[in-house]
Formats: sequence, C-alpha cells, structure tokens
Amino acid sequence: MLSPHLRKFSEFYERYGLGAVKNLWLLTCLIPIARTVNLNKLKDHVGGLLENDKTSPGSHYRRLTRFFEDWGGDEGLLHDVMRHNLRLLKSIGHKILVMDGTSWEIGQSKIHYLVLSVLVGPVAIPIYWVQLEKLGSSSQEERQQMFEKAMALFDLQGMTLLADREYVGQKWFKFLKDNKIHFVIRMRHGDYVESVNDAPGKSYLQMYSKCAAKYKLVKKQVWFLGLAFTLVMIPNPKADAAEGVFIFLTTLPDAKKASALYAKRWKIECLFRHLKTNGYNLEDLNLRNAGKNLLLLAIVITAYILAMKEGWARRKQINTNTFKDGSQWPETSIFREGLAILTPKCYRFIDFLKYLFKQITAKNHTILQNVQ
Repeated sequence: MLSPHLRKFSEFYERYGLGAVKNLWLLTCLIPIARTVNLNKLKDHVGGLLENDKTSPGSHYRRLTRFFEDWGGDEGLLHDVMRHNLRLLKSIGHKILVMDGTSWEIGQSKIHYLVLSVLVGPVAIPIYWVQLEKLGSSSQEERQQMFEKAMALFDLQGMTLLADREYVGQKWFKFLKDNKIHFVIRMRHGDYVESVNDAPGKSYLQMYSKCAAKYKLVKKQVWFLGLAFTLVMIPNPKADAAEGVFIFLTTLPDAKKASALYAKRWKIECLFRHLKTNGYNLEDLNLRNAGKNLLLLAIVITAYILAMKEGWARRKQINTNTFKDGSQWPETSIFREGLAILTPKCYRFIDFLKYLFKQITAKNHTILQNVQ
C-alpha cells in the first residue's frame, strides 16, 4: 500500500491530502525516466510505475492534467515545493546567488522564466522563479517584486548576487543594498558614464584607458540615489576577445575578489542546458497557464536536485579527458552522471518514495524563513 509511505511526507499530506502528494511525487518520478515534461509522453510510463496495466493511458493522462488543474494556481503548494527542494540539499551552505532568464516560444505563446539560483559547490540550484509574459529583459520593478516574494521564503541577507548586463538600474541597485544583499553585476560599456564622471577621481574614459593600456584593475566609488557603490574595470584575460575590458558594479569591499566571483555566473547557463536540452527537455512544456508552468518547473527542479545529489556523491569517480592544448574536462557532467544513477531508482514508484524520504532532512536550512 502506498498510503503509509505518502503520509510520511507530512508537510504536504496534512495540507493537501494524499491524492496531491501521490501525484506530486509521481510526476517527480516520471521525469527522469521519460526525460521530458510533456504530460502526453509522461502518461505512457504511469502504468508501469504504479504496476497497474488495467488503467488506460488516457486515464493516466487525465490524472496528470487534473493535478495541474487543481493545484496549478495554488501558491502555497508552489512555495512548499520550493522549500522542500532546499531541504533536499541538507546542510550545504549557500552564500552566492545567481540570477538569469531563459526563454523560448510555444506556438504563439512566449515563455520567459526569470530564475534565482543558489550556488551549491559548482552547481546552480534554482530556489525561486517567475514567469514573465514576454521575451526580453525584465524591468527593475519585475525583479524587485520577484525578490520581495523570494525574501518572504528565504533569508537572503548577507548573500551576494551575481548577474549579467541586462540586470541593471539605479533603483534596482538601491533595492539590493537597502535589503543587505551584496552584488556583483556586469555593466555594458558606457553605462552610467555621467555618474562616474561626476564622482571625484578619474573620468570613465581615463579609467578605461588605464585598464586597457596597463592591463591592471582600476576602481572608483560612485553614487546612485544617495548610496555608494564601487565601479570596477578589469582587463579581459583573453587577448583576442572582442571586449578588452570587463566592467562591474559591486557593493563588496574587495574589488579583486568581486571580479573573480563573477566568473561563477556562467554556472546558471549549465543549469539551463541541463533542464532544456541535456536532460529533462523543459522546452517540451505544453501547459498554457502560468501557474501550472511554475508548479511543473518546481517538480522538474526536485528531479534536477536528486540527479545532482547522486552525481555530486560520485564526482571523484568521473573520468577526466585531457585535450591537445593541455586543458582537462570531466568525461561527463555531474548532472548526467547523477541522472544515470537516479533513473533506476524511479522504475517502481513505491521504491522511489522510500528513496525520496531518505533524502529529506527534517531540519530547515538556515536560508529558509519560518513562514507558514
């Protein structure tokens, strides 16, 4: 019987009932097996997982779609899954945040997720996301609203946010600093030239010329909306790069450390690749309602974390390839290694429930707010 195993997940069972809990974990179990988020494809594996060959695939499909019809607009369940995902990471520390967007089109519909992740070792793990009804960059107001909701769930004070050039804006910088969130945000060439020139010291052009000519880091304190920040310029280590100078704005006191920290931002690109083309095929998503999409992404993230945990445990066993130029790269990614280990654990649903329950710690991570 499944009921005793489902009741162990008291956080969900007491609020949403056995049916919701069963379908939540059933979907989590299906995704690594089917390697897709398309419900019409997922349904083909339900009978095997539940050891039920009498129910038609059409009935299994209705089970999956009904779950999202019932719970796709429930923000409470979405937030509980987000918190649950952090618990899967147990006591691993989180100090670095990364924000970026990923987008694609489904027919005439535009899908754009703005995603906030934490870095866990070398891996980016999403903790909060919103769906924007447009392609292209987010506004300062949209980012602020997202962070206000994320801060209601997670304690982000004292953490450092890494973000690329489209996530700029004076009000945005002030919002982060007012909420005690450090940041290193890359600037486009020419951003805020007047503000830099108005501050005491070298002009923007003088800073840029010195950095490029002498191949050394230069920095300067600037002010936006009455608050002080540090503008940093560093030479691009790639001699043949189109951009000879990288430019950052930061609140961190150590400019050199801030510049080195920004190099970790690319890890969120690896995350999107795993979710979309290298593992779970997120672009197969075919739910039209934003609330349903957000919940499905939360379930995908659960499956992603489970694969990452398995891969991380075996990271030292992954072979390394050495190339002609002397560079070395793992033969396979932590995610792909972990996915190969996770998949057999999903072949039987009751066994997956036992496995999943062992992955959870009852103790909240320090990042989690005590929010009901």
